[in-house]
Amino acid sequence: MKKKIFIIIIGIIGVLVINYLKPNASEQETETENSENILKLESSNNENINTMEDKKNQPSQSDKVTIGFYNVENLFDIYDDPQTNDNDFTPYGDLSWNETRYQQKLEDISKVIVDFDENKGPAFLGLAEVENFEVLQDLIKTGKLKNSPYQIIHRDNNDTRGIDVAAIYRSDIFEKVDYNYYTIPKLHTRDILHVEGKLFDQSIIHYFVVHFPSRRKGTNETEYKRIQVAKILREKIDNLLDKNQNENIIIMGDFNDEPSNQSVQKHIMKDDFYNLHRRFEDKSTGTVNHQGEWLVFDQIIVSKSLLEDKTYNITKKSGFIYDDESVTFTYYDGNKVPSRTYGGTKYHGGTSDHYATYLKMTVKH
Repeated sequence: MKKKIFIIIIGIIGVLVINYLKPNASEQETETENSENILKLESSNNENINTMEDKKNQPSQSDKVTIGFYNVENLFDIYDDPQTNDNDFTPYGDLSWNETRYQQKLEDISKVIVDFDENKGPAFLGLAEVENFEVLQDLIKTGKLKNSPYQIIHRDNNDTRGIDVAAIYRSDIFEKVDYNYYTIPKLHTRDILHVEGKLFDQSIIHYFVVHFPSRRKGTNETEYKRIQVAKILREKIDNLLDKNQNENIIIMGDFNDEPSNQSVQKHIMKDDFYNLHRRFEDKSTGTVNHQGEWLVFDQIIVSKSLLEDKTYNITKKSGFIYDDESVTFTYYDGNKVPSRTYGGTKYHGGTSDHYATYLKMTVKH
């Protein structure tokens, strides 16, 4: 009997001890949650490590990019601006400039722009001989240009004819960081446009867009004007290089001089730039044709630092002229010239009296 009582007592004590040591439901849930959180944290850390490793091991991407310049030969709207000398470019002016002709010119220019960049449109395009902001708005809404997210850089220039230098750029490729216009003292000519921008978020490239004074009153008689603009342009460039001698710079425009002329060769180039369109000079081609003579007035010049930059693959043969048959007029004798919109007051219906120029590069990012 005593033995049975002793066994019962031992059993009760054992049950009490087990219940005392056993965690309650709340403690069990807490332990389970803590375990799950630890597992989640470990999993998250592993994912982050794997992601970092993937990015580290992922090869850099490269994309082909086109940068261009185009003198579009008097891209005026049809409305009279009392502030400029645009009377001829109205329906009642000497050129009988009307909406039909205007829309045709916009369409033709848009085709050229997308064509020299394989139907996509250049990342950055400098322009000369545009009347105002509104004609640029009309241009980027025309044809295939409207399929690309183009933005405009423009300010009314200090030119008596009312023609400006400007630029358009694709905001999906090109990031505009800043821009400025430099007026030429004592000369009522086009301003110098200076744009700072990034391609695919890489290092900044400085773009200078120019349209030097014309030779209309004689090449020698007007040379001093082009030299004056060239000196101011070089001064602005030297200001950049004084701060950083490795700045990447692209100069583009209608210089109304050839690569070997003083304004370009002596006052701009020095030994730190390379003219991508020098190779076309003295050949049976050019960007304008004057009385049967080909001239390379439209040029793109790059800093040697840009040629050596491994992010941007540019060679000395990266410059091109868009001389497609669609923008070329052929005379009976076989001589070919850019197909101009007007010859004097006679309407020819061509795109421009200048060929577009451009460069192609590959950008690593």
